[in-house]
Amino acid sequence: MDCMMKTKDSIWLVVVLMAAAIALAGCDKEQADQDEVAEVVEEKAHPEYHSPFYLIGEGELMFDSISFTDVGLKPRERTPADLLILEAIAESLAYELKSHEELDFSASVKHDKSLLDPSNHLRCDKDHLYVALWRGYEPDRWGYSLWSGCHERQKFEWQEVPDPHDDDVDAVTWVEPLTESIVDSIHEAQIEDCYSARC
Repeated sequence: MDCMMKTKDSIWLVVVLMAAAIALAGCDKEQADQDEVAEVVEEKAHPEYHSPFYLIGEGELMFDSISFTDVGLKPRERTPADLLILEAIAESLAYELKSHEELDFSASVKHDKSLLDPSNHLRCDKDHLYVALWRGYEPDRWGYSLWSGCHERQKFEWQEVPDPHDDDVDAVTWVEPLTESIVDSIHEAQIEDCYSARC
């Protein structure tokens, strides 16, 4: 009888130990899941910011709309001043396109708040130019890439240009070196008829 009791106790102890092991494994998995979520949150700490300002135009270029995404203009939380810069870039680009001697393209700036939602962005649309924007420091510079679609092979330009920032000028004047360079890149792509990474 004592032997049977000892056997039952042993079996019970094994069951308890197995249950404890399973519980610990569950905790480890839960912790691993939490760690994975934390990594994803960290990766998205500086997400892309889609501008609500875009251009609608007409002329001899292969596209009739232009949109913008901030992929690193300012390394801090978004403020109303950032929207001012994005609007200034759109207004300046529209002016530079219209003023270019060899480009027959006229554009106007539009505002659509729904474009702030990434799912509404226009970058994959047909006949569309997508402009990614950023800033670099030491030395200060503007950066941009031009895309004729949303696939990597459709990126046809990548440039950085000096940013001679002057506190005494307005925002549109400040971004002129950036938008002038963008227009030059568009003109070159038109001449070469090349709107992809490989032509």
